[in-house]
Amino acid sequence: MRLLPTLALTALVAAAHAAPDAETMKRGQAVYARTCLACHQPTGMGLPPVFPPLAGSEWIAKGASIAVRNILHGMQGPVTVKGMTYNSMMPPVGGLSDKDIADVVTYVNNSWGNTGPTVTDAEVAAIKKQYADRKTPWTAAEYEKEAPAKK
Repeated sequence: MRLLPTLALTALVAAAHAAPDAETMKRGQAVYARTCLACHQPTGMGLPPVFPPLAGSEWIAKGASIAVRNILHGMQGPVTVKGMTYNSMMPPVGGLSDKDIADVVTYVNNSWGNTGPTVTDAEVAAIKKQYADRKTPWTAAEYEKEAPAKK
């Protein structure tokens, strides 16, 4: 097995944590405007006490998988975000390509003070495949049982 030289490895890590490019953010903002804005608002602050904020959300910081799964399958039941409990239903969002989902999650990860990774359509496809048999919305309790995401 051949190891990458330190400089090459450093470049790969930096690329994975680099800010998303302007085109990705523009596409993600357009998807957000079509599919997320009514509930989560232009500011990402949601509509308390019904729809939780995405801005500064500890759930966004946990990793892209949660956001992707919420888009694919929805989320229901109580969830505490920034100290406030919300108990409503997010329906699955249909009609989005893997690229659309990657772009909108990247946009949310990097808007309103959030700082997160750029998500690729390949990552979305892998998450979609991993949970292909899922037929019901996710719950916060299910997510809390999972091992913490690797940063």
